[in-house]
Amino acid sequence: MVDNKLFPAFPTPVILYNFNKESHDLNVSLVKDALKEKNSDIEGTVASNMGGWHSNLRMEDRYDSFKTLRDKIEECANDYCRQTGHEDTLEIQKLWVNISGPGDMNMAHHHGASALTGVYYPMYEMVGGNMITNYDDNPKLLPGSWDGKRGGTVVFNDPAYGQKIRLRKSPKVSPFTVEHYHLYPISGLLAVFPSHLVHAVTPFKDNKIRISISFCCNHKGVVLR
Repeated sequence: MVDNKLFPAFPTPVILYNFNKESHDLNVSLVKDALKEKNSDIEGTVASNMGGWHSNLRMEDRYDSFKTLRDKIEECANDYCRQTGHEDTLEIQKLWVNISGPGDMNMAHHHGASALTGVYYPMYEMVGGNMITNYDDNPKLLPGSWDGKRGGTVVFNDPAYGQKIRLRKSPKVSPFTVEHYHLYPISGLLAVFPSHLVHAVTPFKDNKIRISISFCCNHKGVVLR
């Protein structure tokens, strides 16, 4: 074999920050405030969500719990920049909530007007008004769009999806052949990724409620609209 070296050219970094059980008290407050916001604004707004409830933006201006979460996410967003060779001058400029139930989904979209985006899960699901948690010491992205049983995954599309059509894939999973990665809600987990990365949420199948918190950020001095 001729000497060779593989270069992972143009990778797309997705970093998972796991606050785990230490975030439990904050998560309880976030869920209570999310439900309070929904009760005070039943209609919410419509964005990528098809069904479900999408809050108005800037929840951090209305609730202390979201202000605390904003500060934590901002630290992680700037860590993301340092790890990936970018300037660590980001600030979170808006947080919002998605509450989804059976059949609800979010169509494929991106947040191209911002520099960085992501999602935070304060819980796994809500059943009969009870908050169910599933803290995990080893969260990770999984290949494919879902496990074939449960809906409600966030799915990340390969930016080159639809272009890799000539090489035949082998059965062995490789980052160079995976077209989608997915993630199920894990309590206390924050996923941070570039805003250009197209993502969606698959339809929920069970009679349960999920709550997620999304954000957009940009470099200081750049105002998102």
